[in-house]
Amino acid sequence: MTFKHILITATALSIGAGAALASDDNYRRSADLPPRAEWMSIADLASRLEAEGYKIREIEVEHGVYDVEMFDDKGYKVEGYFDLVTGERVKYRGYDD
Repeated sequence: MTFKHILITATALSIGAGAALASDDNYRRSADLPPRAEWMSIADLASRLEAEGYKIREIEVEHGVYDVEMFDDKGYKVEGYFDLVTGERVKYRGYDD
């Protein structure tokens, strides 16, 4: 999967994310989210993570954060959660399948 394909997939996923977030009472309601214009772009987040050595599998908006599935330099599957505006990691879990 190429970076361009990931961006198209991630962008398509993020377009429909507002409706999903609006019904999710376990985290943040869509009204609590910062305006979309303030979000870090998916391309910028992906570029930064790739510069850190990760291979991006998927980026989507879920529960008020960017949810990123990626592989580290050893081939381990890693899922990271990043702030929509700053791109800072807010939660991290790594595992191998």
